[in-house]
Amino acid sequence: MQNLHVLTIESKRKVSITEAKEVVSFSDREIKLKLKDGSFLTIVGEGLKITAFDDVSGNFTATGVINGSKYKQAVGNLIKKVFS
Repeated sequence: MQNLHVLTIESKRKVSITEAKEVVSFSDREIKLKLKDGSFLTIVGEGLKITAFDDVSGNFTATGVINGSKYKQAVGNLIKKVFS
């Protein structure tokens, strides 16, 4: 069964994510995360700061001005789904 995650944005000031595996890169304008299902999540904004991350539980929290988010499916997972 595929792990499901939850993305919560509170008043454009705080973002919380479950099932995060790794912080791929971060700056005060962009945070890139790899999720446990192999997909990627990018959070964009201003003054972004990581306030909590536990790679065992997968819980991640950041604050700042949240302007948006976008997902990118891992190529290997997409190929696996097409040919399964």
